[in-house]
Amino acid sequence: MTRFPRSLFALALVGAISVACTSVTPVVTPTGAQSTPTLAPSAAPSGTDAPPTDLPSGSPTETPGSSDAPTETPGGPSEPPASIDPALAAEIDAVLEQVPPIRQLEALEDVPYEFISREQFQQDLMEMDEEEVPAEVRAAEERLLKRLGLLPDDVSLDALLDELYGGQVAAYYVPEEGRFYIIERDEPFGALDKVFVSHEYTHALQDQHFDLEGNRITDLTEGDAALAQLSAIEGDATLTMQQWAVQSLSQSELLEILTASLSGLDDDVLADMPLVLRRQLEFPYTEGFLFINEVWGLGGFEAVDGALQTPPASTEQILHPQKFYDQELPVDVTLEDISATLGDGWSLVYEQTMGELLVQVLATGGEEPPFSLPGMPVTWPHAEIAEGWGGDRLNMYENTDGDWGILWQTAWDTESDAVEFETRMVELLSSFDGFMVVEVGSGGPLHREVAISNDAAVLSQLTQ
Repeated sequence: MTRFPRSLFALALVGAISVACTSVTPVVTPTGAQSTPTLAPSAAPSGTDAPPTDLPSGSPTETPGSSDAPTETPGGPSEPPASIDPALAAEIDAVLEQVPPIRQLEALEDVPYEFISREQFQQDLMEMDEEEVPAEVRAAEERLLKRLGLLPDDVSLDALLDELYGGQVAAYYVPEEGRFYIIERDEPFGALDKVFVSHEYTHALQDQHFDLEGNRITDLTEGDAALAQLSAIEGDATLTMQQWAVQSLSQSELLEILTASLSGLDDDVLADMPLVLRRQLEFPYTEGFLFINEVWGLGGFEAVDGALQTPPASTEQILHPQKFYDQELPVDVTLEDISATLGDGWSLVYEQTMGELLVQVLATGGEEPPFSLPGMPVTWPHAEIAEGWGGDRLNMYENTDGDWGILWQTAWDTESDAVEFETRMVELLSSFDGFMVVEVGSGGPLHREVAISNDAAVLSQLTQ
């Protein structure tokens, strides 16, 4: 269901890159923009642990260099725009030279960059969203979220996304241009901005070797798979950013970033956002980082390259990396279009795979963790409900008279998982907009079918 970013890769974090330095292991813990810190410490790869033999991988295009021995790069910084002060350009170029040997990907060509105003970025973002996601799809998604109780009735999804992403993104990379942009801030260019540059330049390296845009999942009905793929990409850039900061910044610069992060923990914009939007924004950088950190710890950046070329198939694999290693794919749940059987005027207006993440969000019932610490993983209320997810498919139908119906087929790992999900859906009945029925699906006891409608007669038709 995630709608951003589609044709750009953004560091959706403005002022909350938290860096903790200890006498044993320096740790960079990126966090939500001026908001709740979200990432946990990473472990260095072990020289004695061999990569798992069944780790999914592709054929890395090239992985020259190492973190111990920097390599010569044929690409790198290009001539900066004349409007950028030469001293500032030199600081940015220094970062661009330091990242490739850390990420162990050689720059194959120059990467231009420029500064852009936040107002211009917000305008570009709106135009991009309108171009890539048809208005009718955006509107249908909004209605679905409201009917599932995930979005208040009196808000506009487009307006919320514009406010959320338009204010939280610090820098972004555009694959079609092979260029990254740094959004101008009121503060002087400093350590925080250098971290942003290291993150976005990592995306440029990924793109040069693995063709981010060409391999991007573009099917709007496969939001869960798209979010999983994005999580691997952003997790890699976040891990590289972390390692660059620890190796390249001074203690005073690390303290500067930590101070900036902790001073913005109560960001009102992010805190007031519906949970479903916040989770989709933060997930690629938080759980995506934890996932890639584990992949890297087992097999180094060669294994990370494999995870970019053969990306995780679902948010389930991001949340449970062992399922990625075991190549446990989602159950293929299909739903036929039954709009013709519903009667005249009916049509299928929206279809999606929700995935474990959105089931997790739905299962919270709006509850949030009572407390969280910077850099520490968060356990979400009722997360165990979603852990047995095996696959799903959701269709939403509407007719010209204003009636609507949602049919959601779900598959679970065990029968007890299916029962647990059914029980939770019944508990959440009052939060849904309409009548609901949960019953064993056509696939047998490991499946549950959820039907929701504004009309009891329509509900009966959905469950026939």
